[in-house]
Amino acid sequence: MPNDNAPDVQAAEEARAFHAGQPDDPAKYGVEGCCYRTFWAVVDTDGTFVRGRNVARVAHLAPGQYEIVFTSDVSNGVYVASIGRPGIATEPAGEIGVALRCCLGGHETDKGVWVDTHDSDGDYADRAFHLIVHTQ
Repeated sequence: MPNDNAPDVQAAEEARAFHAGQPDDPAKYGVEGCCYRTFWAVVDTDGTFVRGRNVARVAHLAPGQYEIVFTSDVSNGVYVASIGRPGIATEPAGEIGVALRCCLGGHETDKGVWVDTHDSDGDYADRAFHLIVHTQ
């Protein structure tokens, strides 16, 4: 009777053979350099900055549209946002989008992140959120 919990020996051998032929190029995987920087913000529905790290300012531009400006360049970062209250309780269901903020100038160039929030129907709606940016 075969053991369903036994490792798949053939699959393991195929994986080893595949990886054996791959170049060991850390740059391909973004491992170069030593450190990454973290920027984050918790923002209430009306655009009030609640807490965060390396945040220069926050603006509520229109219903469901927010601009978060950090203290350094975040243009090569990864942006992750989630709808959520700053404290106890939950935020109404909805959707959230995040991107590098276009068209800021002067000392704010490449330091801004755009966040838009929507209700479950896809219409712009104010929602509290958490945002984190990791960058080198």
